[in-house]
Amino acid sequence: MFESLISLLLASTLSLSSLTGGLTHEAVFDETSLLSVSKLPAHNKELVSPAPMSAASILAIDVNTESILYEKNSYAVRSIASLTKLMTAYIVLKENDPSEIVTVSAAAAGAEGSRMGLQSGEKISIKNLLYGLFIESGNDAANALAENNAGSQAAFIEKMNAEAKNLGLENTHYANTTGLDNDAAYSTAHDLLVLSVHLIQDPSVREIVNNATAEVYGENGEVHKLTNTNILLGELGIEGLKTGTTLKAGECLVALAKNPEGHEILTVVLASQHRFTDTKILVDWIYRAFTW
Repeated sequence: MFESLISLLLASTLSLSSLTGGLTHEAVFDETSLLSVSKLPAHNKELVSPAPMSAASILAIDVNTESILYEKNSYAVRSIASLTKLMTAYIVLKENDPSEIVTVSAAAAGAEGSRMGLQSGEKISIKNLLYGLFIESGNDAANALAENNAGSQAAFIEKMNAEAKNLGLENTHYANTTGLDNDAAYSTAHDLLVLSVHLIQDPSVREIVNNATAEVYGENGEVHKLTNTNILLGELGIEGLKTGTTLKAGECLVALAKNPEGHEILTVVLASQHRFTDTKILVDWIYRAFTW
């Protein structure tokens, strides 16, 4: 059955799993059906490709079958900005209890770039830090989570790179937990999509990333009002997932969307000039160009 499915995938469209040799299963996530025998989406050949998009690398898949719906330079190595935080979250979700309380260090609270507003010495749950990481793209949240998990940011970065190898992300390397520009930090649209497929197996990720705003609290009453950096939430069935932008990386976005019939797609755009416009063009075209 497996060999027949792979033959079918190769005959009709590319498969993310066949290209990676299969996704690695992790016990924390329910990944028993990452490679599905569901009906593959059929492409309307009259809609050959979407309108031009500015992104240098693009990849889109049907989540259920993992068949590739659109691809452009998906193996090109690029800076990925705050999409780095997808791996930060993945490791924490695997290894830590969301109810665990973290004491924020001065180094984490003083992180450069985007922040959720943590204070040195503040005590806050891992779940609330994940809200700050995904919704506000807080670098302070990423560093606090990393230090709590591994004892230091340096030790956590080692774990990030080990996990990348474990997941088969062959063209990915991390140099920090946040995504600030660094020549030693890079990935590809393909690798990011593989990681995202794993991440969305955790229902808490879907719960968090589908909030346009949120308010979370520290243990002593500190209030953190969060606004999602993904302005596409609610448009075209988009329900998450993560933004990123730096001078080196350009505009980046991984998006999870559900079409009117309930079929989910994941898209990645990297090195874009207009990530939200590109993603809207791509998702709209997929809805029109494919039937399930």
